[in-house]
Amino acid sequence: MNLIEGMLEDFRQARVVFLTTYNKEGKESTRQMTNFNENPYDIVWFPTDRNTRKVKDIQENPKVLLTFPSSKENEFYEIEGTASLADQATVSARWRWWYLYWHPAQRNRFWFPPDRYTENRAILRISPTFARTVKR
Repeated sequence: MNLIEGMLEDFRQARVVFLTTYNKEGKESTRQMTNFNENPYDIVWFPTDRNTRKVKDIQENPKVLLTFPSSKENEFYEIEGTASLADQATVSARWRWWYLYWHPAQRNRFWFPPDRYTENRAILRISPTFARTVKR
């Protein structure tokens, strides 16, 4: 993927990014995603539930777009990529960590039986293919 000056630092600062998915007819759907990823040039992961519009869209059309702000005024970044669902072993390994990261106060209150809490969970795996800076 092409390197863009400043994008790595701005991505690390962006705790919320916008994920756009497309259904089989190409209709867009955009939503906010909490960003705990560090590198926009590597695989980007997002936890979610299986029964969501974004999962259905990705199963129909793997094309996605990530959008987040630039530190420069009147600019933002777009990253095109392809998305898939992580395999069940990855979901089992990563989901608990994300849940406790989002809800650290729950660490001592809940016990997660192995794999049981992952039944309806999914993790989006986005492979970036192209990036650009967009000026307003």
